[in-house]
Amino acid sequence: MFDTEEQLIQRLLDQFKNKLAFTEVECGYGRADLVIIKNKKAFNDFCKSRNGLFLQSNDEIKIFTYLRRKRKGATFSEILNNHYISEATLKYKILRNLINANAIFNDGYTYYRNKDFTLFNSDVTAIEGKLSNWQTALEQAIRYQKFARKSYVALDQEFIHRATIEEFKHYNIGLISVGSKVKEVLSPKETPPSDPTMRYRVAEYLLQNKI
Repeated sequence: MFDTEEQLIQRLLDQFKNKLAFTEVECGYGRADLVIIKNKKAFNDFCKSRNGLFLQSNDEIKIFTYLRRKRKGATFSEILNNHYISEATLKYKILRNLINANAIFNDGYTYYRNKDFTLFNSDVTAIEGKLSNWQTALEQAIRYQKFARKSYVALDQEFIHRATIEEFKHYNIGLISVGSKVKEVLSPKETPPSDPTMRYRVAEYLLQNKI
């Protein structure tokens, strides 16, 4: 049916044209072919509220969430002692970037979280597309469960019969047949992302690319 994976992904984009979808999303485990945001309006509103500001790394997210738990703030030494980050990286990169993004502020001694700065709880579905290699696609889709509430493999309809359905059921990965029609062969159960940091990181990446 398809000559390239790009054609298959384009067919999916056509199918989901009314949804907020991103392609080639950097997620820390490679690039997800397609990520669809379920809470579309909330995401669009959130983009506007951020005014072009976003966090750039997992470490920035970890430091921000750490300070979010510290109502009385934390000193540089306290932050450093609670994270596996070099002193120079923390001082001259991470904390500086967080301050520039208006995520935190410093009174000269203690760092505090800016209460007006929040992280986006993205509700996303991730899809890995392959023409026929379902094993490789399944491995990748399993990784996407770190940040996605649902994860799928999409295969060319001509090769869908090769996939072992029991393997998909075992790992709670959905399966989509792509051709002239797009059919959901197996629907996964919706589960919370297993890695909160990656859930936020993907949301920040999408914010950056949406802006």
